[in-house]
Amino acid sequence: MDLQSKDAFVYIKDNGAVHSMLRSRGFGSAALNAGDYPTIDINGRDLARTWSLLSKPLHPGMDKIELMHNANLMDWRVGDRISVAPTAKLATGHGEEFTITLIDANGYLRLDKVAQYDHQSKFVNASPGGHPAILSAEVVNLSRNIVITGDDFKHEQCDPSLPEAVPGEETSVLGCRCSSFRQQCTNGLHTAAMHGGTASIQNTRIERCGQRGVEGKYCLHFHKLSDCPTCLFKNNVVENSQQRGIIVHSTHSSVVEGNVLYNVRGAGIYIEDGNEMYNDIKHNVVICPHPFNDSVLSGCTVPGTSNRIADTKDNQSGIFSRANTNSLQGNRVSNNFNGMLLLNEGSGRGDSQHKVCETSAKLGRIEGNTFHSNGRFGTYTLTRNYPKQTDQSILTDGHNLDQSLCSGFDNDGNARGESGAIVNNVDYYNAFVGHYEAGDMQYNGHQSFENNNLMYWKETKNFENGCSAHITGSSYAEGNVALPDQATFIIENTHFGNGVQLEASHHCGVGSTGGLCQPTYILDNVKWTNRDTSRSGFGSNMITFSLTMPTRITEESSLWHLQMQLL
Repeated sequence: MDLQSKDAFVYIKDNGAVHSMLRSRGFGSAALNAGDYPTIDINGRDLARTWSLLSKPLHPGMDKIELMHNANLMDWRVGDRISVAPTAKLATGHGEEFTITLIDANGYLRLDKVAQYDHQSKFVNASPGGHPAILSAEVVNLSRNIVITGDDFKHEQCDPSLPEAVPGEETSVLGCRCSSFRQQCTNGLHTAAMHGGTASIQNTRIERCGQRGVEGKYCLHFHKLSDCPTCLFKNNVVENSQQRGIIVHSTHSSVVEGNVLYNVRGAGIYIEDGNEMYNDIKHNVVICPHPFNDSVLSGCTVPGTSNRIADTKDNQSGIFSRANTNSLQGNRVSNNFNGMLLLNEGSGRGDSQHKVCETSAKLGRIEGNTFHSNGRFGTYTLTRNYPKQTDQSILTDGHNLDQSLCSGFDNDGNARGESGAIVNNVDYYNAFVGHYEAGDMQYNGHQSFENNNLMYWKETKNFENGCSAHITGSSYAEGNVALPDQATFIIENTHFGNGVQLEASHHCGVGSTGGLCQPTYILDNVKWTNRDTSRSGFGSNMITFSLTMPTRITEESSLWHLQMQLL
């Protein structure tokens, strides 16, 4: 189906029909036999861009929007529905929806009603000679000429006799299974390409989707397609979902690009089992339009799914992944509980259980993402993230065949670290940014502003290559920088602006995860500026260094060298 000038609807009825694999209220494809190669190909009217950013603030009472991109050149039209993302701090904001009533020659938009909330447009020249940081609300187009929709959501009572899909998760692929935390499910339509073939869905709107509490029933879903470079979800809208948005499950080399996920309950983009590799997740926007403290909605969290961490108030995330070796480029997440959560704590899930060294997966290309206004973390990797040189590859279906390679050292005592970097990410208005445990992982060109913690890092190691800095070419302002221990931590060519406090060894001796409390910090070509010159400083009256124990400070030419010592 390729429609550029006409409208089309795919309507999925709640009529009791059940497919052997897709089950109820499903739309998609499934390879039922060996050699089957089903194909899905849907393409609506092409849009040059599916989202832009405010070039001027939108204040209450205003009914005109000025964008960074010309709406005419983006192929937006009068009558399109749009939404403006929240920019309040810590997931306290509201998204707003409008209809375009006029597009003038400059591409500015006239709206059908006035705004009720403030939406920011701000540009920060982060450091002398550096690139400006764009701290502006996303504006997304929610209209498409092809719509996959269906009957409204329905609550269904659970069945205690249904088999469990994955041990311990208490869900079933066959329907609503009773669990310790769920007695009914909330079912809409779902789409999937399953077990073989390929799927391309572009410029399409999917709504009333997801089956909360039923395993594998999501809005857009690549399901166990192995290496699938022709798999493509591009420029789609997913709105009003009850169980996540776009799922990449045991699939490699797919492309998820330019999609808008709005009012999606649970994780927006979800990479599921830990074996997924080299999927290209780029230029997508995930917006939660509800504040986290909403007494009914609790932001975009949802209980009763198979993953408490990704979906509930525990750690709901705009982007959630158990697999690090994927590309995340140019994505934007606003007003969720977490922006991006890479959770590496196990050995694979489902069919990949005990076959993947999640904590050893090398870091894919993570570049140019913006995470703002989230309740907890913006950029976030949880548990142990120590990339290593292993035999994981697409040829092994993302599995580690020789798991001895996941050890930190070989038989000769040589370390196996594999250096990687998070490049040019922007974080602002979050509570935290960073990691618990992460080594051989660099922040390059990081811009972090007005987060409670501009960086939060508990434990790390020296870089395997012997020379790389942990933070380089970055800019920080208005917040705390909580530094790790257990290594020589290097910060170079970095700018600390107004209101920055460096907190040395912040996790020293805290509980069972408290470190050795003896780090060394090297600050090379670090510039500090602060309007408040009355503050006591480290090296000058420009910055406060918060210490957890007695400290010795020495100066080595242009290099500040701070070593924590037990005195």
